[in-house]
Amino acid sequence: MRVTPEVTGFLLSAAAASAAMLGWALVAAKRTWTDRSVGGALILSAIAMLAISFIELLPPGLRDPDTRTAAMWLFAAGFVAVPILGFALSRLLPSLGSAQSAAVLVMLAIALHNIPEGAVPLAATMVSVSAGVITAVAIALHNIPEGMAVSTAVLATGGSRRRAFVYTGFSVIGEIGGAVLLLAVGRSLSPSGAAGLLSFVAGVMVSLCITQLIPGGLALVRGSTSIEDHLVATDSPATSTW
Repeated sequence: MRVTPEVTGFLLSAAAASAAMLGWALVAAKRTWTDRSVGGALILSAIAMLAISFIELLPPGLRDPDTRTAAMWLFAAGFVAVPILGFALSRLLPSLGSAQSAAVLVMLAIALHNIPEGAVPLAATMVSVSAGVITAVAIALHNIPEGMAVSTAVLATGGSRRRAFVYTGFSVIGEIGGAVLLLAVGRSLSPSGAAGLLSFVAGVMVSLCITQLIPGGLALVRGSTSIEDHLVATDSPATSTW
């Protein structure tokens, strides 16, 4: 069977999403990253994602005068999609009811939050395999502490390591779902449509870097916040009491 860029991109997206399970392993083994090391990893992943966005993903839509305006608007739409989703989560999660555990809320928040991220390595691979690999590594570095967040929430509320594994696995589903959606849509796109989709994904990536990865990474490196506080603030605003 011939391995297409789409298949390669999907596998990279799935691998990046599955990196959250390494976060579970670190927590289950009672090993953790220091705040500074996590912050440095987030900053490095942001640098890689910004480079891919402006060097690989956005240029195809900007080169053609006929698609340039649409590409810029789609980039802007991708950029605002991230904070809009975050705002929606902060409003919707409390409606799940006080009987829900903090661990469930963290899991749902991260799963929903990761839907657009799942499309990023696949979209980058549609441009070049090297871009897809770099992007997948960047997303994976971001996902490891997210897996730690879910597992820590489960164990802190009296759950077992097995339950933490299951919850972390569910949090990965959202990201893989994003890749599946892009894979289904991407096969029917024209060249101009593909360029527009890449522009949208570039906007998502840049927004993630500016609103989450860089501020969170800098705060962790400076010691002004902890890993737990950073993850609660960025991924699950409704669970600040866990």
